[in-house]
Amino acid sequence: MPVSRRGKQSMERTKSSIVPPVGNDVTMEKVTFKPGKWRKSMCLLRASICRQDGSCSVGGNRLISMNVADYRVSQTLNESDKIAGNNSNFLQESQTALHDITLSQFATPLVPMKTVADQCYLRLKSSRDEILQRCRQKEPITFEDMFGNLKIDVTGKIGEGVYGEVFQCAKPDGARSVLKLVPIEGSLLINGEKQKTFDEILSEIIISSELSNLRQRSLQFCTDGFVELASVSCVVGRYPGLLKDLWVAYRDRNGSENDNPESFPDDQHYIAFETAYGGKELDGFRFNNALQSFAVFSQIVLCLAVAEKRFDFEHRDLHTGNILIEPTEDSVRKYCLLGEEIVVQTQGLKASIIDYTLSRIVYNGLCLFNDLSTDEELFTAEGDYQFEIYRKMKTALQNQWNVYSPKTNVFWLHYLIDKLISLRNYRERSSKGHRAAMKSMKELKEVLLDFNSVCDIVHHYFTPDLNESNKEN
Repeated sequence: MPVSRRGKQSMERTKSSIVPPVGNDVTMEKVTFKPGKWRKSMCLLRASICRQDGSCSVGGNRLISMNVADYRVSQTLNESDKIAGNNSNFLQESQTALHDITLSQFATPLVPMKTVADQCYLRLKSSRDEILQRCRQKEPITFEDMFGNLKIDVTGKIGEGVYGEVFQCAKPDGARSVLKLVPIEGSLLINGEKQKTFDEILSEIIISSELSNLRQRSLQFCTDGFVELASVSCVVGRYPGLLKDLWVAYRDRNGSENDNPESFPDDQHYIAFETAYGGKELDGFRFNNALQSFAVFSQIVLCLAVAEKRFDFEHRDLHTGNILIEPTEDSVRKYCLLGEEIVVQTQGLKASIIDYTLSRIVYNGLCLFNDLSTDEELFTAEGDYQFEIYRKMKTALQNQWNVYSPKTNVFWLHYLIDKLISLRNYRERSSKGHRAAMKSMKELKEVLLDFNSVCDIVHHYFTPDLNESNKEN
């Protein structure tokens, strides 16, 4: 991993953010899932088990929690009337008690749901109002208004998931973008699953926005490795005819496991994420040689390390379908971690991370996470090393999904390097550069699980041999 690194080094330790309640283990017979986007396989399994009452949901439940070990914070949080009636006083008192919580970042008040041990679970008084505020809207808008606001022409469907459809768009300047449409708040089952609520989709909006904003140049933390979020819109209305036609064309060309959007009612609500076009999924991507795949791996390492330190971030679902790759003319890519600039070679490829459905971050002192403690099917899946990673995470976290354990990021890096090593479609397998890079990846794979965080990996492998005279004090 050829790198250069400059700047003042800070070695402050990242502390665990919260202590959660213990979930229950459930024993089930193991099932074989398709690797990659496992939610489809899980959806099909769950549909056969519990479609009748619609009681199952994919990927756990989104929760917001905070540490309330400090008595003053706990007391203030439990005074729900005071929160609702005088949020400014609540903010002042809670920040006096725990200075790193910035509740003013929310447009609507946070109120307590329940307190377990020293953990208080929170919800926004109105997630709908919070989302509209973040969309810069007063009410949900029509599809026609959204397309006009975004100045996009939808050109084709390029992907799908249990929770929604993904379309490619063209901008007036010729640039490409991606539109992800997620139906919410409806009673109609979508692909056998309950629709997400405003409460559940809000966390994904916040996480997507905060990770995207890491590309803004900062003295401490900076990476453009998370796909850029251009806009978020809250939409209501009938599914556009053009999108229906593009959905059918995709189904006829590639097949589809999703329900036809023709079934959506005229008053259906959606959240529309517009992101930059990040390229093709790593799954199925053909590299010239291992120099390129090792360069992509290095980019993912640095990207995770920045988010890990900045947000106590864990992706928790970083399979090959959640990494995008596109060609780049930039020869290097720069990252800033704790005030140090780190530069890696691209080998002509740029990698981006997507999909934060299972991710965990600490945002202004509040932990946003997906509680998978009762999601037993996921941990019984077989068929790929990917599913062993979910079990490794569960063990490392002791099934307590708001605990901070950056080891989960290391697990996913081990999965990723295993996939890159096992690829059989390299174009230049006999080249000297390929053999050397492959040897380096195999050596790294053998020791990767010895590290407890991605930041530890970076400090070990990306630290340059500098003379003391060249270091800043």
